[in-house]
Amino acid sequence: MKKFKKPDRKDRGPRRPQGARAPISRAQAGRTLTTAPGQIPRGRCVVGIHAVNELLKVRPKAVDHLWLREKYNDHSELSSLFELGKAQGVRVQLHNPAVLDRVIASHQGVMAFTQEEPELDFPALEAAETATLVALDEVEDPHNLGAILRTAWLLGVQGILTPEHRSAHLSPAVSKVAQGAAEHIPVVRETALPERLKRLKEHGFWILGMSHKAKQTIYQLEVPKKVVWVLGSESSGLRKSVEGACDDFISIPQAVPEASYNVSVAAAMALGETFRQRQNP
Repeated sequence: MKKFKKPDRKDRGPRRPQGARAPISRAQAGRTLTTAPGQIPRGRCVVGIHAVNELLKVRPKAVDHLWLREKYNDHSELSSLFELGKAQGVRVQLHNPAVLDRVIASHQGVMAFTQEEPELDFPALEAAETATLVALDEVEDPHNLGAILRTAWLLGVQGILTPEHRSAHLSPAVSKVAQGAAEHIPVVRETALPERLKRLKEHGFWILGMSHKAKQTIYQLEVPKKVVWVLGSESSGLRKSVEGACDDFISIPQAVPEASYNVSVAAAMALGETFRQRQNP
């Protein structure tokens, strides 16, 4: 149900500074270069050993640049990524760790740049008998998005919907936390999330909002075959417009009524119960 697309230009990350050299051609790919700082390639930046390894496994031809820290051969997993990138003809560059720190501090000594990301096939979803989506209403913490992506990948989710504004996007921090899941689960940025939810409802999806005010708990629910789990922002929950697009509201039992679960934990519990019910119909 997913294919791949090039990210919108506005989402392609830092631009190369004026005067920096253009990327080399494919004919030059596979060379190992030690490069001066500042030449940040365009495209989506994927960070961390597991995330970069998954990117190279899923679609190696889409990787434009592979950056490794100097003395990468002191680390067996970095050495493996070096060999994999070279074998696939990717442009490999070695940098002082301080150069990688300029992009993100927790890089584990490796990052890659690509012009592609997963894309959701809505017609296939609409025709499917069983499907699971997650809608995140203004969830802005990249660590929460990364954690939800990782859980969604492991529990068979087809995609994640977010509003275009005031939402985390596929940043280096998200890819690091997602541990490769960002290469499998499309994150669709919607200009009008409530309207998308209403269209999905017309094609058999149940739109279920997570709310501690709901009377029915997730463990009392027979999860529909086609479902969108809708979770609100870390600070204010669901917006009124998104609430209006929901068919019903579901809660998760808790011992402290005035508190609430972290959004990534709530998503994991909802998706875990969905997966459990589908494994044991």
